[in-house]
Amino acid sequence: MSTRQTLRAGVLGCGEIGRRGHIPGFQAAGIEVVAVCDTNLPRAQTVAKEMHVSRAYADYKELLADPDIDVVSVGLPNVLHAPVTIAALEAGKHVLCEKPFATSPALAEQMIAASRRAGKMLSINQHLRFEGSSRAMREAVAEGRLGHVYLADVRMIRSSGIPGYGSWFTNKDMAGAGALYDIGVHMLDLAMFLLGFPKVTAVRGMLSSALGEQKIGLGGWGIDRGTSGRFDVDDTAIAHIALADGGLIRLIVTWAAFGASEERVTLFGTQGGADRSPDRYGRDTPLRFYQAGKGGMDAVIPDLSRYPSGGASASIASFISAIRGESPLMVKPEEALQTTRILELIQQSALSGREIAA
Repeated sequence: MSTRQTLRAGVLGCGEIGRRGHIPGFQAAGIEVVAVCDTNLPRAQTVAKEMHVSRAYADYKELLADPDIDVVSVGLPNVLHAPVTIAALEAGKHVLCEKPFATSPALAEQMIAASRRAGKMLSINQHLRFEGSSRAMREAVAEGRLGHVYLADVRMIRSSGIPGYGSWFTNKDMAGAGALYDIGVHMLDLAMFLLGFPKVTAVRGMLSSALGEQKIGLGGWGIDRGTSGRFDVDDTAIAHIALADGGLIRLIVTWAAFGASEERVTLFGTQGGADRSPDRYGRDTPLRFYQAGKGGMDAVIPDLSRYPSGGASASIASFISAIRGESPLMVKPEEALQTTRILELIQQSALSGREIAA
């Protein structure tokens, strides 16, 4: 809980997620963003001017030394998440870190330890949890309305979604992984959240970079999109994740594919099912629950109006509420540690060509 009545924020990273997510998210939550930081100082200065932020830094250490800042967001290349987050916590700031939490479980554990030592809040921007459809599905599972969920099928298919050739996203030394860490972590976290973070017993993974290596599938995300340059990460990740209760999570994510784009989450249970597909059902009514009827399976469209609007703004608002002691922390770092371990197992399995015990 923060002792200062008025919280002020600093944003580390002036790329797309900082400009389109973190800064407006803090501002929508009534938090003044007093400083931004980017190693590209002209970019930081431009973003500061556009977003009405008073200070711009090129060195994150200068921002962390700013006494006016209580909370920071870390929207930097993946390999910087751990060291910068730890430095921010040691500087007495609450931290909202972008996904993936860290590039290894060991680093994630160090981040959690730093948070505990500092007595400061640490969370991860897993904003898909905050969609109304996600809340409704989680409630249905928790209340047992679907029975035993024996299969959670989650996928995010982008036909053209590679965020630039030669950007940090496609540089393994900076990103750690490609689609697996960029969008795979979102869908994995969502599946684990919906199922209540069950125990995992084994993982089988496959990674491919076939389209990226051909320079096929350039997308619109990212501030440093190039058409040539280094690409040594995966563009596709597939995993079968076996659960201790006999269930299975099937994960499929791609940055680039010869097929239609799709974002879909389907739960198959012994008493009912759930299917979230904005592409199939529309953005306003993306969710269907399925139950046994007299003539077969009946589809029910739930009323999602009772759930707050979701997305990155809801994630940030929830984090601020937890800092103020108004509500519990919704995305706990211990949960992110669990998904980080699974991500590592997916990579180990893909490299070895065999199933890995958890």
